[in-house]
Amino acid sequence: MFTIDKQTLSDLNAMSWNASSLLDFFDNTITVGGRDVLYDYFLHPLNDQEQIQHRQEAIAYLAAVDMDKLFDKYMMDDLERYLSLPKEVYSQSQFSYYVDKFATNFWSLTYEKERLLITQSIKEVAQIIINLSVVFENASCSDKPIGLLARLSHSFSEITADFNLEELQKVSLGKNTLNAIIKYDYIFRNVKRNDITEIFAMWYTLDALRSVAKSLKRKQLVFPQFIEKDEGENLLNIKGLYNLALENPIKNDVEVKRCQNIWFLTGANMTGKSTLLKSISACVYLAHLGLPVPADSMQAMLFQGLITTINLGDNLIAGYSHFFNEVRRLKMIAGTLEKKGKIVIVLDELFKGTNYQDAYEATLKLMDSIAGIEDAVFFISSHIAELSTELKKNKQVAFRFLKTEMQDDKGVVFTYCLASGVADEKLGMWFLEREKVFDTFEKVKSAQ
Repeated sequence: MFTIDKQTLSDLNAMSWNASSLLDFFDNTITVGGRDVLYDYFLHPLNDQEQIQHRQEAIAYLAAVDMDKLFDKYMMDDLERYLSLPKEVYSQSQFSYYVDKFATNFWSLTYEKERLLITQSIKEVAQIIINLSVVFENASCSDKPIGLLARLSHSFSEITADFNLEELQKVSLGKNTLNAIIKYDYIFRNVKRNDITEIFAMWYTLDALRSVAKSLKRKQLVFPQFIEKDEGENLLNIKGLYNLALENPIKNDVEVKRCQNIWFLTGANMTGKSTLLKSISACVYLAHLGLPVPADSMQAMLFQGLITTINLGDNLIAGYSHFFNEVRRLKMIAGTLEKKGKIVIVLDELFKGTNYQDAYEATLKLMDSIAGIEDAVFFISSHIAELSTELKKNKQVAFRFLKTEMQDDKGVVFTYCLASGVADEKLGMWFLEREKVFDTFEKVKSAQ
């Protein structure tokens, strides 16, 4: 199982707990059941390369297929209500079921609502079965890989092996005789009730996959490739990485080599360190969901987990300060690393809950402690650029920073471009002076 926790999901704005989440970006589902399937995908990343590939192939195939008109949100709501009608006493035959219906005055005005629901639902269940048979037949005949659709198609064929598809085609048109209504209500709600539930689940899965396929076409996304441990020197290589939440994002290249799997990222406030770390983490996360990623290309190891500490706060209920929360988080990360090994760890501005000297020594000790761990990838950002003097002794550390430029007419310009090296800008005083913060205090003092 791929390890991820609620803090990481919150850091990535993965779910619909906040506006403009990753889930919202990919959610073009039409049915409630389809959205439930997609939501479940986002809660459970994969660490099986075959499963990931099968999901990728299904999405890629559906990106070229127009299926929107097949789905109807309200139809599925009614069909779920139809299947949830109180179970009938099981009848030994269609004839006895027919007799039972008449014995309860099913065709009287009292039962009109239920009768209309059943009549309409029989037609719509037949439509879903016919539509699925066409979708799966077309997919099976395709010269493209169809991944997950192949397994769904096989299951569908087994479930519907004894269905008369020609007769169901007529039922799907809605002009059904009394005999046909009784027959298929008996089949759908009694004999094949569990199978129909399974067919609905396939329908929802198609809706979820189709939803992602629409996002794939709408924005410049690519499917990542996974590399074996002995393939080359890279653990992670993302070209043209960008953030989905930005309208005009700056693209960056991220390359993590086996010999330098610890990144030390520096840069002043507002240079974009946190956004970059979120973008990298989002790509790793989406890749292990089997979804496309916001980049020009991506190659990565198959990781066992992703843990981030980007927006960590106090825990007032438990009585923990920000710093103690950081300590507890680091302890959890160490335990997970001990069990899993091959995970991506992202730590943004660690130890900001304590004083400068404490943070300096703690960060240095942490970097020394993780040196020699080869399978994991570490992204660690810090304001304390002075650490680089000591860290340069560690050949496992790669130094990166986000560039700023000083222009006479504009002042500080944030490029959001990633570069090798260490940031040495001190922009805190520059911002305070630009906003005339101290001048305002002087005016207050003079007025007294």
